Amino acid sequence: MKKIITILIFSFSLIFSFSPSYCAEASLDEMIGQMLIVGFKGNNQVSRGFRQVVQDLNDGKISGVIFFEDNIKNPDSLFDMTSAIYKTRMQARPFIAIDMEGGQIQRMNSKNGFKDFPSASDIAKQTPVKAYEIYSDMANTLSGSLFNLNFAPCVDLDINENSILHKKNRTYSKDAAKTTLYATKFIDAHKDKAIITAIKHFPGHGSVTDDTHLNLADATETFVDAELLPYKNLASKADMTMVMVSHVYNKNFDEIYPASLSYNTVSEILRDEIGFNGVVITDDLDMGAIKQNFDLEETVIQAINAGCDILLFSNRAKYNPNLADDVSKIIKNAILDGLIRPSRIQQSYDRIMKLKKNIIVNEPKG
Repeated sequence: MKKIITILIFSFSLIFSFSPSYCAEASLDEMIGQMLIVGFKGNNQVSRGFRQVVQDLNDGKISGVIFFEDNIKNPDSLFDMTSAIYKTRMQARPFIAIDMEGGQIQRMNSKNGFKDFPSASDIAKQTPVKAYEIYSDMANTLSGSLFNLNFAPCVDLDINENSILHKKNRTYSKDAAKTTLYATKFIDAHKDKAIITAIKHFPGHGSVTDDTHLNLADATETFVDAELLPYKNLASKADMTMVMVSHVYNKNFDEIYPASLSYNTVSEILRDEIGFNGVVITDDLDMGAIKQNFDLEETVIQAINAGCDILLFSNRAKYNPNLADDVSKIIKNAILDGLIRPSRIQQSYDRIMKLKKNIIVNEPKG
């Protein structure tokens, strides 16, 4: 039986190798690896969790790493870690990712030796020119620590004063045009430093009260069509290269699954209706909204079939050193069982590699 599975996996690898891609010799394992970004526990190079993600990168099991505030002890320690990631021997430049919105959501801050930046709501009180200057400073700070992916800006509309986003000043405005304007300044400032931005939280997190970090947030009765406008605006200007999909549930879009696991939401609305052809990444799949309602196997299969290209796991609350292997095994078994089409892996791989190629081409010198 083991021999049969090995032969089948090899056959799928041949199918992929003859498909057009940015690395014709990529194996199925390498393609799957490019679809995974994970977090780790620890704040220095000798931390067990950090050594594990570096090894996973070297082995091609993951595409990149996300840093949280407690991973950052000080600027020197951070640079040592990001340098080690940058130098890993992998198929393409690894994603070195972080959440840096400003305000309450900035992992690099005055507590760990960096500068504090204003929240989105405070930025919206500035002129667009000033906003660009502030975000340029932020991007320069990120670039100086070798980050090339920022999970921001939030383009959620400020339409519910009881929402977690409003309470944390993470929104620019209730107006889609103003939100688009300031998000564009954020995107442009980062683009100038070859830093990818992930616009979030599709299709909109501004109308719900519940926090998806803790439980399922239902937007069935509160969602308004205007929440899609920032994405439509940015897509029409070709300003979106990556979109992060939320775990918000909306029965009008999908009666079973939240956005991150929903084909109707990702493939039909984001891709077909809005016309987005870039990389789609899930919000953290270790959040309560997902963990409390779906097991790992269903989560992985549904997210991929929904049209998501990268699966994001913080892997911190309940650390699993074998997470990359576990996810890869789920995907390969699902392919063998006919639950995931091989072409879906190829499709995501090509999108990711195209984006990574642009990082290298446009990488700032010096």
